[in-house]
Amino acid sequence: MSYVGGYQGAPVSHLLDVMVQAKDYMNELGVHIEACTSEASAAAMLGASVSYPVRGAVTWKSIVGTNVASDALSYLASAGVIGGALIVLGEDYGEGGVVAQERKPRLRAEVHDVAARPAAESHDHHRHGRARVRALGGVKHAGDDGAARPRLPCARHLHRQKQPRTRRFDPQPHGGARRLPLRAPRAPAGDLPARKKKSEVRLPAARKFIADRKLNEHFDGDESSIGIVVQGGLYNNLVRALHLLGLANSFSDERGGCRIPILALNVVYPLVPEEITSFCSGKSAVLVIEEGQPEFIEQDIATTLRRADVQTKLHGKDLLPMAGDYSAEILVRALAGFLAQRAPHLDTSAGARWLEGVEASRARAAKALGALPARPPTFCVGCPERPVFSAMKLVAEDVGRPHVSVDVGCHAFATFEPFSQGNTLLGYGMSLASSAGVGPLSARRPVAVMGDGGFWHNGLLSGVASNLMNHGTPCW
Repeated sequence: MSYVGGYQGAPVSHLLDVMVQAKDYMNELGVHIEACTSEASAAAMLGASVSYPVRGAVTWKSIVGTNVASDALSYLASAGVIGGALIVLGEDYGEGGVVAQERKPRLRAEVHDVAARPAAESHDHHRHGRARVRALGGVKHAGDDGAARPRLPCARHLHRQKQPRTRRFDPQPHGGARRLPLRAPRAPAGDLPARKKKSEVRLPAARKFIADRKLNEHFDGDESSIGIVVQGGLYNNLVRALHLLGLANSFSDERGGCRIPILALNVVYPLVPEEITSFCSGKSAVLVIEEGQPEFIEQDIATTLRRADVQTKLHGKDLLPMAGDYSAEILVRALAGFLAQRAPHLDTSAGARWLEGVEASRARAAKALGALPARPPTFCVGCPERPVFSAMKLVAEDVGRPHVSVDVGCHAFATFEPFSQGNTLLGYGMSLASSAGVGPLSARRPVAVMGDGGFWHNGLLSGVASNLMNHGTPCW
């Protein structure tokens, strides 16, 4: 690596913290460390790998963070990289998530980045990435013709470049100039060659890279008439569920010993059509296990099978919930339904008994805890934000309650009892901007609450500057 950057946010905060704490040591190695002010600035750092033979990595919290970075990602993917670009995303999803429940496969497909989500147990793929990662701009070390390239020398700041590698801005790739996408009213077709190159050259090269290195894993089973396609990150939960159903050995045994064939997609985009058709051919039915909605992987597989005239019956969201985490309990129920339809000869009574035990435990817990009062999320004891929102509530009793736009951060706890301060929450640093539409409609000036992190991330431009530009009355 030549440079590492990122934006803080759980669950990747500590990853960047460690890098910043080791900054002096990393400088000795010639690796530049940058704590970025937003996800967009982190994504823009990767532009160094567009023009120079350097490898860079950035990290941020996914979902909303990737939305912030999407503009830079689109340009980065259009230009492509000659070094290597790696994005480590921390995805906070499910019932315990603290942000909007959204995932990024639509943007991933648009920019044609390679998304890896390896199984934690996958011992053969540590050199290709053990966490969920995205390698943008095609596959690193793969040329435009799909052939493997030798590893490029990695320029570092200890050996500074005397001349920029990109010698001129040229919308067409010739004469050694790097291709830069044009998106302006005077060059409406400037991005078309890059888009064609992504789909006609780089996407096939990525699929070849995935297939040649066997990044996705196929586990055989004696029930060859059915199969399961699973996101790599859900492999362990799947094996646990099959074990509870009596169809897999314990994790102490080699690779779970499952009776049902499994295709574990350690790379969830792009899919390799030949892998999908090879796995599904000859099977009466396949279950696709994919968290989130819409069911992008299931739709992709269905299209691939129809085009290849493979008539395997596809199951997925008809048996699994559209939203939420896929725990072992959810997978046991879905697998039991799938097997009851497609392999009724298999004995799944062990799973039924386990589910009965789960329901009994849940009933006992509800009975024991049912008398306790509900406790909403709230501030820590002694938090200095408590008196602020207490004062706001007291003032509202005298002058009337205004519209309060809140922001992402601990102060969002003020929306709960006993403070009940907050009407809208629309994004990090967006509270002042979101109150702009309310002000002209309200007899009282709206109040915006913003933390220092949100202020520097987005609030200064989206709220404060916009308010001043429109000569509005500041509301704080």
